[in-house]
Amino acid sequence: MTNQTARVLELLKRFNDGKKVCIEALGNEVLWEGKSEKTIRRDLDVIKLIFPESFELIRGDKGCYKAITKKAFENFLTPETISMMAQVYNVAQKSNLFANIDLSDSDKRLLESQLKKSKDCYMFIDKPYENKKSDYQLFKEMENAIHHQQHLMVKYSVNDKTEVMDVKPYKILFINQNFYLVCEVVDSQYELTQLRVSNIAEVQMVPKQFHKNYEIEDFIKEIQTPFSTYRSGYKKHMINVTVEVKKEKARFFKAKNSLPSQRIVEQKADGDLILSFRVTQELEIEELIKKWLPHVKVLEPLSLKEKIENELREYLLLEQ
Repeated sequence: MTNQTARVLELLKRFNDGKKVCIEALGNEVLWEGKSEKTIRRDLDVIKLIFPESFELIRGDKGCYKAITKKAFENFLTPETISMMAQVYNVAQKSNLFANIDLSDSDKRLLESQLKKSKDCYMFIDKPYENKKSDYQLFKEMENAIHHQQHLMVKYSVNDKTEVMDVKPYKILFINQNFYLVCEVVDSQYELTQLRVSNIAEVQMVPKQFHKNYEIEDFIKEIQTPFSTYRSGYKKHMINVTVEVKKEKARFFKAKNSLPSQRIVEQKADGDLILSFRVTQELEIEELIKKWLPHVKVLEPLSLKEKIENELREYLLLEQ
């Protein structure tokens, strides 16, 4: 374990115990002996980077900090957080994203030990992550282009067809267990598209800047599925979908929103639920509805209801 790792873990323990941490006092302790105030602040910055809301400066007590609340700090390690940390670590390992991070072997063993402890109690079953050994450099190139608002030349391959496109990159999106590059494609019919990173063979930053479209930035924050589609003035083109969920399955929709836009419109006396969703196109919600048939019925729009009914009829005819 490196000296900094030991110091950071000690700070975490003190915050978790509800103790006050003062920079001047730490300078007199063995762990920080001979360390400058700048070094001690760097130790605190490591915690702040991972847990931004974990501690705060105590007013009127110069250079002293406390956990925002001891209970909040203890409650940070929820099953959801453990799952997220485990998944992020696995992605980073598989995609070689730790390549230029200064983690010693002992630090890596410490991380792996903590993840192993969580696996003794939890098991997360999910789709496998897509990854390539070249991912690290690919992600760094995309990050640089996004940060500096520079065009990217992207070599993209799908179904044995490869094309090179000039794009304006906005965000790297992780959704449905896959990474996507959300970008405008220059000279394309698509105003915005999501390129699956696993299909990107290579990227090259072009010394040509672009100005971001603020409406597109707002749209990206509202993306719900890989099938979300953008067009100018997207909010006025959103589609309202209303469904009825039978009481036998209502509890699942109450416990967790199937899409971020899900809203409960009505809970009927018999236990059935009326839900509403806002989507950019009907395709966004088709998979969800089919998954819950026959316990979910589309009320509106009529076009979506008829489309699903027609597909079911075609399927039944094929089975005869």
